Amino acid sequence: MLSNMPKAVFNGLAALTVAIPVLAWSNILPVHNVRSSALYFFHESNYTQNQHTNHTVTGGFATFSWQENTLQGFGNLRTKVGNGDMYELRMVRITSTDSQSVNGEWDVFKNGDPTCAGCKGSLYVSPPGIGTEYLKGYVDNGKVGYSFAGNLDANTRYDY
Repeated sequence: MLSNMPKAVFNGLAALTVAIPVLAWSNILPVHNVRSSALYFFHESNYTQNQHTNHTVTGGFATFSWQENTLQGFGNLRTKVGNGDMYELRMVRITSTDSQSVNGEWDVFKNGDPTCAGCKGSLYVSPPGIGTEYLKGYVDNGKVGYSFAGNLDANTRYDY
């Protein structure tokens, strides 16, 4: 059958065979992955008691991964503060994403005890190549709120 096909038709089909996978690949939405072991800011607000605390961060790690314009992703932040308390913020549901931010719902734990379930929050990551790259975010439910920031670890950011 191929031997009876005009050369122009054969070449056209060959070009389509190459072009279709390339077009399909180009429609895949970008994925981003960032890590930080250099958290430098953690703020806690208790709105019901009108208390606001800027904690001294003594250690912490964060990792976030998401696919742009989808509800696919993962996020977790753990930090230890000066008074010995340990906080964990888990991203449990994503509501929107783009190249530099992830919005959704978070669960927050203090020393293993839940303090904020299904809290609304956002993560922002600086664009690549600006020098010192960082992440920052907040989680809030109107009664309690948490803000955080940290520098991204060198050579651990992936945008593909």
